[in-house]
Amino acid sequence: MKNILSASLVFLMAVIGNAQNDAKTKSVNLSYGIKGGYNSFTERFSFEGDSASESGSGFYLGFFTDFSITDKISIQPELLYVLVTQYNIDGDVLVFPIMGKYKVKESFSILLGPQLDYILEKDVEDIKRLGVGLAAGVTFDISQSLFMDMRFSYGLSNRLGDAYDGFDAKLKVNFLQIGLGYKFK
Repeated sequence: MKNILSASLVFLMAVIGNAQNDAKTKSVNLSYGIKGGYNSFTERFSFEGDSASESGSGFYLGFFTDFSITDKISIQPELLYVLVTQYNIDGDVLVFPIMGKYKVKESFSILLGPQLDYILEKDVEDIKRLGVGLAAGVTFDISQSLFMDMRFSYGLSNRLGDAYDGFDAKLKVNFLQIGLGYKFK
């Protein structure tokens, strides 16, 4: 777990450093910062035509960088630590969204992009740790530094392991996040 977290932090810092160098040479608008808030997740399980879902909640905290391509379009990669609680049991997930950001108005933007999530728990049986999803959301700038955002991520990949091969069984995970962030220039 520490190796994955360390490698992810190094990768994010390299992205930020590279974007800062690009900003110095090409007049790219760059910001980076921290964000955190409420996280809700839903597991959708289907087996041979029957389905059920379970939910849990927790919080997320992480880092992001935002670099513009044009006045209206930017890319916002993030690295988020998510603590989820279900049945009084805590679990840790590392989430890596790469959001395309379209500025509709000066203080309002729409987000859309892929999202990877990785379960950090060691004792997960017959569940694939890595998941792929599609995230969409909105951001509202409260001030030049403070913003509020909301995002939903729809799980695309089946998280069930090899033990379920040969069955019509699927497990997908969705995330809903509502939080605040602070941008540094």
